[in-house]
Formats: sequence, structure tokens, C-alpha cells
Amino acid sequence: MNQSKRALPNLNMLVRQLKQDVTTLPTAMRAVFNWQRGVTELRTLRPATKLMMATMLIVTILGFILGKDYSLHGWIGLLTGITVVINLILVDQGRLTNYSWGIIACAAWLTTAITNRLIGDIAAQTFYLVMQFVGITVWHRKMAAQADSSELTGRKLSKLAGLSWFILAVLVYAIVLHFSKQLNGNQIYLDATLLPLGIVGSVLMVNGYRSQWVAWITLDVINVIIWFNQLRGFSPAAASMLALQLVMLANAIYGAYLWFFGQSAHRHDA
Repeated sequence: MNQSKRALPNLNMLVRQLKQDVTTLPTAMRAVFNWQRGVTELRTLRPATKLMMATMLIVTILGFILGKDYSLHGWIGLLTGITVVINLILVDQGRLTNYSWGIIACAAWLTTAITNRLIGDIAAQTFYLVMQFVGITVWHRKMAAQADSSELTGRKLSKLAGLSWFILAVLVYAIVLHFSKQLNGNQIYLDATLLPLGIVGSVLMVNGYRSQWVAWITLDVINVIIWFNQLRGFSPAAASMLALQLVMLANAIYGAYLWFFGQSAHRHDA
């Protein structure tokens, strides 16, 4: 009985928080899509981050040119690459406007995943698209509560929570693998990892946990393998997507460094 009484206030608090987030979503959306804020957040990136972004964009565009896929799907692949790069760079430094680019990137990537019949990737990108709006409200709320509201500060995940997320990822993998087999998807054993890793990475990212980068690095390595195999099979937009996966992997390593070590050093310098 006592446990039920303690659980009820927690549930009521979660419901109140959800209602508050839904109410403040329009305000958060205006902040995310404010072009002046977007320009400022890009302009004030650290020099190393700007260099990383320029390198990633060049590699993405070169991948598109060398792939010589100038079909509609090829151009969508290029759009996906550019928007993902900018989104990831802004995530690296905890900038709120990353979600404006993220929404475009998820919609474009979803189109490419559907064309390539990657069932796990389709499920993952659909999930990411929904999580963009969740992230907008949560990041907006958390950043408003910080002394420095320009960048979201990373948090540490407990070992018990990490184990719980690992178990959840394994369960989701088994479910996705089952449906991928039924739907005759491509590269099903690798492809089925994308959704569970994406769920873990997205939820940890939305809540500002540094451990998100473990999920992202693992996912990016698997994606490099998947799109390399797709390229060998001459699949649509595969060259652009492979180039994108390589720059995403490099970015994930850089992002992990910033969230685990760079943020504290930056605050100390400030």
C-alpha cells in the first residue's frame, strides 16, 4: 500500500510534466525554427566544430558526385546527408536548433529507406521523426532551467539504467528481426539492430545523457557495413548514404569527446 501511495505522486508529476510539455510545444517550436537563433548557433560553434562540419559536408558532397546518381533518389540522398551533418554538428554542442534540421533529415532519410526496402531503417527513421518533437520540448525545458541556456549540459547514466536499456534493446531487436523476416527485408540481421539502437540513443539524447554516444557509435559502424553492401548491389542513393555513414561515425566519435570531456573543459575556460 505504501509503495502504491509513493508511486501515485510520481505518476501525477509525470502527467503534469507531459501536459506542460504539450502546452509549451508551440513556444519551443518557434525557438527551434527561429532563423536568427539558427544562424547564431551555427556562427558561434567552436572552431574545431566548424572544421568538422566543413569536412563532413565536403565528404558528403564528394560522395554524391562520385556516386554519379543524379536521379531523384540521388538528390534526396544528398539532401539527407547535408541536413544530417548540420543536425549532428549542432547536437555535438547541445544546440536546440539541431531539431529543425533533424526533422528535415528524418523525412528525407525515411524516403531513401523505403526505396531500399530496409525494414529496420524504416522503423528507425519513423521513430526518429516522432522523437524530434519530443526532443524539442524536453531540451527547451531543460535548457531554460540551466544557468547557461545556450547549450544542453550532458548527464551521467547509472549502471542499472544502462543495463535496463541494454535488455530493452535486445528485446526490440528480436521483434524487429521477426518482422523483417516476414517482410523479406534486406540484410535483416544487421538492419534489425537499427531500431533498438536508435531507440536507446534517441531517448538518452532527449534526456541529455552522455551515454547516448555509445549507442550512436555502434549504430554508425553497423550502418557503414549496411550501406557498403547496398553500394555493391548498386542500390539507389547508396553512394551518398555510405559517405553519410562515414561522416556520421566520425562525428559520433567527436560528439562523444565533447559530451564526456569537452563540455567541462569549455565551462572551465569560460
